[in-house]
Amino acid sequence: MSTVSNQGPTGSQPEKVENKGQPEVVRDKPDDGLSLGDMVARGDRLQAAQQGQIRDKGITEEQKLEQLNNQLTPHISGKPGRGALSRGLGLSEELGRELSREAGSQPYRDRVLKGETNLPVREFTWSNQRQMDQSANAGLGIPLGLKQFFQLRKSEYQTQPEKSDSQTNVKVENFLNQTPVKDNEKRSPAEEKELEQSREALKSAVSPEETLSKALHLARLYQHLRYIDEAKKATELALGIDPDNMVARQMFKELERMHPVDIGVATLPITVPNAVTKSALRKRILGLSGGKVAVVGDLLIDELMEGKPERISREAPVLILEHVDTVHIPGGAANTASNVVALGGECMAVGVCGADEYSEKLSSMLDRYRIRHSLVKDITRPTTVKTRILSKSHSLMQQLLRLDRISHNPISSIIEKILIQQIEEAVVGYKAVILSDYKAGVITDGVIKSLRAYAEREKVLLIVDAQGDFTRFQGSTLLTPNQPDTEGFLGYRIDSDSVEKAGKEMLEKTGAEAVLITRGAEGMALFERGKQYAEMPVFNRSDVFDVTGAGDTVVATMALALVSGASYVEATALGNLAAGIVVRKSGTATTNQREMLETLEQLNIPE
Repeated sequence: MSTVSNQGPTGSQPEKVENKGQPEVVRDKPDDGLSLGDMVARGDRLQAAQQGQIRDKGITEEQKLEQLNNQLTPHISGKPGRGALSRGLGLSEELGRELSREAGSQPYRDRVLKGETNLPVREFTWSNQRQMDQSANAGLGIPLGLKQFFQLRKSEYQTQPEKSDSQTNVKVENFLNQTPVKDNEKRSPAEEKELEQSREALKSAVSPEETLSKALHLARLYQHLRYIDEAKKATELALGIDPDNMVARQMFKELERMHPVDIGVATLPITVPNAVTKSALRKRILGLSGGKVAVVGDLLIDELMEGKPERISREAPVLILEHVDTVHIPGGAANTASNVVALGGECMAVGVCGADEYSEKLSSMLDRYRIRHSLVKDITRPTTVKTRILSKSHSLMQQLLRLDRISHNPISSIIEKILIQQIEEAVVGYKAVILSDYKAGVITDGVIKSLRAYAEREKVLLIVDAQGDFTRFQGSTLLTPNQPDTEGFLGYRIDSDSVEKAGKEMLEKTGAEAVLITRGAEGMALFERGKQYAEMPVFNRSDVFDVTGAGDTVVATMALALVSGASYVEATALGNLAAGIVVRKSGTATTNQREMLETLEQLNIPE
């Protein structure tokens, strides 16, 4: 048997463990500043020495267990597999008993000696109910005689208890009981499925954080479906979980401002021109299918790069996002074409792209959205791409940055000739051509002249969605400028008193057959040659989420309506109706005939 020499805590030299016939094992002698980590490390070294002695003696397993059992200290225990921390560690017996608790029990010691390292991890805590001696206090930075505040148990340093999952589950259950699914006939199968899945996802959430995210998503869905009371309750559920959540607070403010007169079934009748009736518009909506419209202009990709916020960079005070997904959707003239197809029409898109990696992505994107296309590659310019960097917070996206790959220079004369040739070949058989100018250099004077001649020769409609100098588009069928662009062209502000004057000037200066000025919240103003101008109020007054791409929806809807036989007034009403739907959606969006018919039935206009 080995003899352990222990001279007490006053020495400064390492002491030896004497082993007859065995190599000497040196361990550090404890001092007054012994820390918990030192205790564990010293126990490891001592156990290794003892195991080496037993292994070399060639004794049986039962003898090994018995020998180690006799030497195992009952004064301290820690993580399983740490082994015995032997006597001579500088601890008083009282402190050893305070820290040990379970280690002295026979089953626990047996499990440790057998090397069962997957036992549950024990937590240490210093008693804060009694004063400790200098040796125990050393290294903790606490003056002698004061209470100990060094805590390792989570339950002892948390100031406020976490809300239990049961409390959250009760709130979710109450919310689901208070918002039963109703009016199934007013929702499409896709909307019905989305609502059912969102409610089930909320019910299945396993943490308060996940419940918060699902509640916010469901609130947005309810808002989209025009169930404002349900949306408010879902938002209140989210605020009950996190009262300081900015997304929930902002959403609740939005919902508080909404009233039935603003979002759906208007209690007061909407004043519209006499030609606009539900029956007439219903017929025109059904007639949109099969219309053939070509789009010529600046085809571009809207690239959405989604990232998950991680941390603030050490290199600069900027947010680090971990890439989650990248999505390509039609933008510019391509979004106009996408709206035509979504409404049931057939569309041919003609434009210019670069000879780069995004040219193939543009072509694939157009195919995916069922848009026929004819692209001219230009090696001197990039494919136009607008990249938006998005950070996802719960169910909402926050745009952080936009990066544009674009050339504003006009296309060269050679590319222009090739483009004109492809336009004349591609648009054959189409009843209308939309010129969509986003100032990316494709719509040159030569292209406009060629299309004007083609429209006159083939008796097709030439519809212009552009900005800047509108005199370039002399003799077009329809111009659809917004109010700010019209004010910039005419040189004065437009209000209710001057809108008629502005419309007449636009007709005179452009030589167009008709001009539609879109005025945002003020509605639309339609001017036709030889007729009294007509004003159309907005059908969706305040349920506006994102106005991006609404102009593309208006011009696409009007073009399809006109080629199907609608009057300018009817086409304007349909454009107004379609735009009121897409502004309730995020980003560049489209609508369809079913949504238009459902929304039409909710309007308080003459039958």
